[in-house]
Amino acid sequence: MSGSLEQFLTDLSRGLERTMVAVNKELTLRQRIKRTWSMRQCARFLNVSIQYLTKFANSSDDFPAGEYVGRERVFTLSELMHMRALLAASAKRPYDYLAWRKTDAPLPVISFASQKGGTAKSLSAAHFAQYLSLHYGMRVGVMDADPQSTITLYFVGGEGLPQMPDENTASMVDFAGLFQSEDAPYTDHDAQTLDSFFLKTSWPGLRLLPAHGETSEGEIQIARLVREAPAGKSFYRYLRDAIDRWKAGHPPKTLPNELVIEGKVDQQRLDAALSETLDVIIIDYQPALTLFQLNNVIASTSLVIPQTMKGFDIATLSTFVTGLLGMLQHILAHERIEIGTGANMLLPTIVQRSNAQDLNHIGNLLEHCPTEILPVFYLRSDAISNASDVYQSVYEYEPDTPGKRKGINRFITNADAVNDAIVSRLWPGLERGYADTWMDEFYEDDGEGEA
Repeated sequence: MSGSLEQFLTDLSRGLERTMVAVNKELTLRQRIKRTWSMRQCARFLNVSIQYLTKFANSSDDFPAGEYVGRERVFTLSELMHMRALLAASAKRPYDYLAWRKTDAPLPVISFASQKGGTAKSLSAAHFAQYLSLHYGMRVGVMDADPQSTITLYFVGGEGLPQMPDENTASMVDFAGLFQSEDAPYTDHDAQTLDSFFLKTSWPGLRLLPAHGETSEGEIQIARLVREAPAGKSFYRYLRDAIDRWKAGHPPKTLPNELVIEGKVDQQRLDAALSETLDVIIIDYQPALTLFQLNNVIASTSLVIPQTMKGFDIATLSTFVTGLLGMLQHILAHERIEIGTGANMLLPTIVQRSNAQDLNHIGNLLEHCPTEILPVFYLRSDAISNASDVYQSVYEYEPDTPGKRKGINRFITNADAVNDAIVSRLWPGLERGYADTWMDEFYEDDGEGEA
């Protein structure tokens, strides 16, 4: 049956919204985030012993009540943040509990980038953002540069974005100011307007700049700006300049030990502090090497490249790296600017333990570029599929069977190790040791298997 492509896509889009996938998505949005954590799990997030946290809870009148599930006391994300504020107020090193950016400290901007899909790029970025919130209480800004909106799905459902965004929701194209204004071919938004584009999520202190179909408009607008070449503007600096304007208008002000008054958390002050600035920005890059995505790279202090380890995938990675290098060298030939001055790394993903080729490729990369590749990697796991079926990450997914629970716990251990390895590169000294423990166990088990 013939017909226009526009009509075909319109009808298909409507049909997809009526499927069971849409039902599962709506259910997830209504329930996000319902998962709770035990006292022992909270102690791990806070990096203290269960004995210390229990003693602290008994000595504080303002310690969260939580709720009892059977005989176990469990807590929400907000209650975990409440614990952090209480602990920071009485600690000699308050930043141990709230690892907030200090005054005049640089703002890390970390892009998770790849030229091809299917590398667990969005998953890795979402896990890292949630890990920083859970384990460090960081205020995280997540920017979705991918029109597929995958990372947006991991966070939509919060106070600021109860439903999936549409074309009326501001995206990175708006943030970068790529649309024409009344008096210029671009729009330089002020710091307050830029901040309003970040939407609150269900994760305390974690805000989202979402993506939707019209995020792809970014490439069209960049092409227009390259053609018009407005004076004083470089086509690759729009996002970087916008982040700099936002950063100048939102410096860190509140200290971690200023949130408690007379033994009780000042909730209004805590809420304000969680929104006053960001400690890190994470960008989920579209799987393509385009001028719009180049803006993301130029704006970033660090680049994380998630990559599967199959033969064809390594060849694709080589093409991406060579192409990106050529772009950067062209820019540096015309303007001496600092690009990616933080830690940059390759993250192996979806590695099959039983696949010798995957492990051989990792071994070869570690031999030839040991400082560029992370020695910890994401293993292939059915737990990811189980969580993805209900549009959740492994950190918020609660399995409904013992078998699924075992699988998700195993993958969380893997995710913690990967994220700990990334933290060790970005903030040396802040790591928890999860990466070293995972590597010791992985290679010990691997050796036993060979024996």
